[in-house]
Amino acid sequence: MKNSRKWSSAEVATHIKKIQGIVKKEKSASKLEHFSAVSEDELEQKFMRVNSPMIVFQSWNSTTQGGIVTYNVGIYNPDPTSVGSLYLQIWVGSGNVVGNIGSFLANVDTRFPRLTEPNFAGLTLAPGASTTVTFNLNIPVSVEETKYLGNCCLMQVRYHDVGTYLDRGCFPIQVS
Repeated sequence: MKNSRKWSSAEVATHIKKIQGIVKKEKSASKLEHFSAVSEDELEQKFMRVNSPMIVFQSWNSTTQGGIVTYNVGIYNPDPTSVGSLYLQIWVGSGNVVGNIGSFLANVDTRFPRLTEPNFAGLTLAPGASTTVTFNLNIPVSVEETKYLGNCCLMQVRYHDVGTYLDRGCFPIQVS
């Protein structure tokens, strides 16, 4: 859903408080090596520019060649209505710095798999709800030991029309 809605300062403050509670709980429960979440300032900016729902946290691990990166991504729905047909896709590439959505989505290191979750018919998030989606990304044995940029795209699919880009995340993967 396009964020054409104007959020009041009070609404933004209420959502930020709720998101901070979700992030705090997830961070303390996470058993993965890395964790990132949007700051209060970033959330205020996000409410003014992104579609909703939105990505609010990520956690992941480092791995070795031939290993697996477990990646968790948390999404939150600030909208006053339920939002359905939500999917997340992850891949490796340097597209995070690209502003154009088509170029961002096409910037893929093809040595790595491109993964999409969940199954048909996607996620539905109630108003004010959040959820965590987990991916297991297989790292090819043949790649170099270095850092790679994992990307995540949250989208709302329209099965018979053009879908909507909602938000993105980036997570650096250490392969050693």
